[in-house]
Amino acid sequence: MDKNHDTIAFAVSLIIKAAIIAARFSGRVRKRSLKRLAAMDADTKDKEILFLKDKVNQLEMQVSIPQKRIHKQQKKPRYTLRERLFILWHC
Repeated sequence: MDKNHDTIAFAVSLIIKAAIIAARFSGRVRKRSLKRLAAMDADTKDKEILFLKDKVNQLEMQVSIPQKRIHKQQKKPRYTLRERLFILWHC
């Protein structure tokens, strides 16, 4: 029993260390990205904003399709024309 307790304690410490390292790495990446963004000129920032907005719209569409299927109790989900075209485009 004592051996299992030691193993669990060691595993928990490793998980905590991994979370700390991941948070530190994430902070460094975010800081680097903000520095890169601050160095851009206005036109480049506008282009990147448009690109990111388009990417967000695409990801929202990808999320909405499975959500619609989960939430509806029908056997055949009813997709909008836009969702059908999106499904066909990515298949």
